[in-house]
Amino acid sequence: MAKKNQKQPKAYKQRKQPSGWVHVVSGISGCKEDNVMLFGVNIFAVPWKSTGQRVTVYDPLRGHPYDFPVYTVEVNGRIHQIAYGEYAMNIGGLYCKQG
Repeated sequence: MAKKNQKQPKAYKQRKQPSGWVHVVSGISGCKEDNVMLFGVNIFAVPWKSTGQRVTVYDPLRGHPYDFPVYTVEVNGRIHQIAYGEYAMNIGGLYCKQG
């Protein structure tokens, strides 16, 4: 039986991502075996090209800001922007620019 005064887990405030950026997935970073489908392909199976730019995105769980590098990927003749980096050792997040 649960105690009446039992502490509830802290609810973290969700932060809005920068204009046009959408969180796609978070998980163990560097796992190219993962089948993360984005733009109709496994995004880890196509080459990424660094743009030299960075974007501040927010961890979807705790809302902490992270400065991730921006890459471009070409899929079916279209260029898309993605951002990828680590929240903590070996825990990464992937974002895509929409629009």
